[in-house]
Amino acid sequence: MSKTMKSILLFSFFLLFNLFFSNAQAVKFPLQEGCVNDFEGLFTIQQQKELSTLLEEFKAKTDREIAVITLDDIQPYSNVSDYTKELSYNWSLTKEEIRNGLLVIVSKSLKTVRITTAYGTHQLIQQDICKRIINNEMIPAYSIGNYFDGTKKGVISLMRQWN
Repeated sequence: MSKTMKSILLFSFFLLFNLFFSNAQAVKFPLQEGCVNDFEGLFTIQQQKELSTLLEEFKAKTDREIAVITLDDIQPYSNVSDYTKELSYNWSLTKEEIRNGLLVIVSKSLKTVRITTAYGTHQLIQQDICKRIINNEMIPAYSIGNYFDGTKKGVISLMRQWN
């Protein structure tokens, strides 16, 4: 291989490497402000406090953490599944060494709700349970515009399953 070809390949490698890492660093997840992070503004201040108290008491009793986030944008991700997975790692909720985290994502504007479980948590709260809670507890309330009641019912059902 000629020197010129090696130089071009090396330059291309560094260019791609820099593009990859500059894009990876450009993803800015919202900072976790506690157990309830209402970035979409679906809850009143009182509802946020009520939900936070419920989640904090659960964590104090069980050492298991549930975080709720509402959001209206997942850019630069194209699907909620990838966004949720990366956000839960970013917030240290589903890292393997912790094994006691659970993330509930609700988005009115994206018309989605998702429950992501940590490595150890998924053994106790499997995907079929999460789907049942979403379909039976959360979506019926969301369909009439009551995001707080749907989220609270879903969280309480998760807590019951997880005890």
